[in-house]
Amino acid sequence: MTPAALADLVRSVAHDVLTGRGLDPVVLPASVTVERPRVPEHGDYTTNVALQTATMAGVPPRELAGWLAHALAQRHGLHSVEVAGPGFLNLRLAAGAQGHIVAQVIAAGEGFGAHPGRPAPRFAGVEELPTVRDAQYVHARLAALARNAADLGATHQGAQLDLLDHEREGELIRTLGEFPRIAAATASRTADLRQPHRVVHYLEHLVRAYHRFDGSCRVLPMGDEQPGPRHAARLALCEATRQVLANGLGLLGACAPERM
Repeated sequence: MTPAALADLVRSVAHDVLTGRGLDPVVLPASVTVERPRVPEHGDYTTNVALQTATMAGVPPRELAGWLAHALAQRHGLHSVEVAGPGFLNLRLAAGAQGHIVAQVIAAGEGFGAHPGRPAPRFAGVEELPTVRDAQYVHARLAALARNAADLGATHQGAQLDLLDHEREGELIRTLGEFPRIAAATASRTADLRQPHRVVHYLEHLVRAYHRFDGSCRVLPMGDEQPGPRHAARLALCEATRQVLANGLGLLGACAPERM
C-alpha cells in the first residue's frame, strides 16, 4: 500500500465514521496527509486528520482519533492503529500490504512513478554528484545479484511477498513507496519543483535503506542450500529496488549501469 493509497483509505474511513455518527463529512480536507514519522517506533506512517477536522466536527480530537483508530484497525492491509498525543494516528501496515508495493513496482517497471504526457526534466552534471554515483553503484550491484541468482536457479517469480516482514525489509519497502510522490513533484510544471535536489535526496535515503537491508537480510542461498520462498521474496524486493533506482536516475537524466 503506497502512501497515496493509504491516505485515500484514511479519508474514506474518516468519511464513513463521521457520517455514521451523524456528523458532516464536509469538514474533511480534500486530501489527507500521511507521512513517515520521525521516530520509527511510532509506526510506519502517521496522520493528523483527526486534529484537522475534530474542532469543525464538534468533537474532541482524541475522541475522533479513537473512532478512526477502531474503524481503520478493521481494514485489510493495516496491522495496527494507535492514537498518540493530542490526536495523531500512528499506522502500521500488514506485511501483505507492504509486499503489495513491491508487486506494484515490478508490474509497472519503468512506468512506476511515471506521469504520461509530462516531459521528464533533465539536469546537467548530476552524474558527478556522490549520491548519484552511489545510486548507480547499488543499481549495478543489484543487477549483478540478479545474474548470480539466475546462475543458482533462484527467481522472484511467484514470490510470497507477505514473507517480507523483517524490520529492514519494511523500511526499504516504505522508501520505495515514496517514489511516486517524489516523481510527481519533479515532473510538475511549477518551476521551483523542477530541481534535482528532491530526487537526489530521495536516492540518498533509498541507498541507505538498501544498505541497512543488505546488512541484515541475506538474499541468496549459501553452500548447498536450495532456493526457498524467503529467497524469492527478497529477490523480488531487490528487483523492485533496482527498478526504482533506475527510474530515479532516469528522472535526473543519469544512466543506470548494469555493471561498474
